[in-house]
Amino acid sequence: MTLFPETSPFETGFHSTDDGHSLYWERCGKKGGLPAVFLHGGPGSGCTSTHRRYFDPDVFDVVLFDQRGCGRSKPLFSLDGNTTQNQIADIETLRSHFGFERWIVAGPSWGSTLALAYAETCPDAIGGLLVEGIFLASDKELAWWHCTPGAPGLFPDAFEDFLGGMAGPDHMNVRAFFASVRDAMHEEIDSRMPDLKRLADPSVSLTELRRSLLYRWTEYEDRISRLDASPEHVRQSLAGRGPEFVAAHSLIEAQYFANGCFLQPDELIRNAGRLASIPMEIIQSRYDMVCPADAAFRLKNACPHARLTLIQQNGHAMTEAVYPALKASLARLAKIAA
Repeated sequence: MTLFPETSPFETGFHSTDDGHSLYWERCGKKGGLPAVFLHGGPGSGCTSTHRRYFDPDVFDVVLFDQRGCGRSKPLFSLDGNTTQNQIADIETLRSHFGFERWIVAGPSWGSTLALAYAETCPDAIGGLLVEGIFLASDKELAWWHCTPGAPGLFPDAFEDFLGGMAGPDHMNVRAFFASVRDAMHEEIDSRMPDLKRLADPSVSLTELRRSLLYRWTEYEDRISRLDASPEHVRQSLAGRGPEFVAAHSLIEAQYFANGCFLQPDELIRNAGRLASIPMEIIQSRYDMVCPADAAFRLKNACPHARLTLIQQNGHAMTEAVYPALKASLARLAKIAA
């Protein structure tokens, strides 16, 4: 089952924040249709043309935007004022700018984190909520990616390639590990990323490319995101998106993880009661090794009114296995909001 046809924005622009960021945004679909906003993952991944195709262009007036420091937003790689709370304020400013009273909010992975935080902060602005690949930003989830037991125990080869000789973290120092990685990434960016800049050069070996910590971070995530991702496939995919994408994704993720995504422990579950009146859809893949399924079940238990759809054979990456559930969930929310 494919997504909706390719579409182009009918309007684009930049939103200037009070603290020096300029956020790229675009509107797609049906002008004057059902308002919606898409929150991309990462943090730091940016939006793509594929994300537009999640939404029925005959139904939705959907806003997509690149969050602070990534994609087409400027300044690229900036961590200044790059917090969850500032991102929530950005979303609200965009809603007001477009004159939407309420809108449907959709987000996968980190986008689910931001969508939940936004909805708990501004519940009256939400006409429906769709979250996929649930990430609650708990210390347990943060440790899962880079500590044993966890993803390194299932992907020891990928994790060894990520470490590249670095000492790995344990559960007690995982945030300090992320902070040290972030600082090293900053130094690499300041030195103009000499190895990562050669990402598209087929003569450069993976060994040479992995001298870049920025590359190794995103490569590791991509290798554990799919059920069948080889290092060569991941390299080709990342080459298609470019070194700036890799650098922004890696740096901003490390920054957020070092700071617990700027959320209090278990904040999203403790405040889940604020979502009780919001139509809500949860989609989760059973074999998601980036955002394990127990977070989705915790969210469902905290929000018994939500519908949980479990995809039995899929990893973290959004694939054909997820698209039917995604389209059905958005259709149900649209019907309720109409």
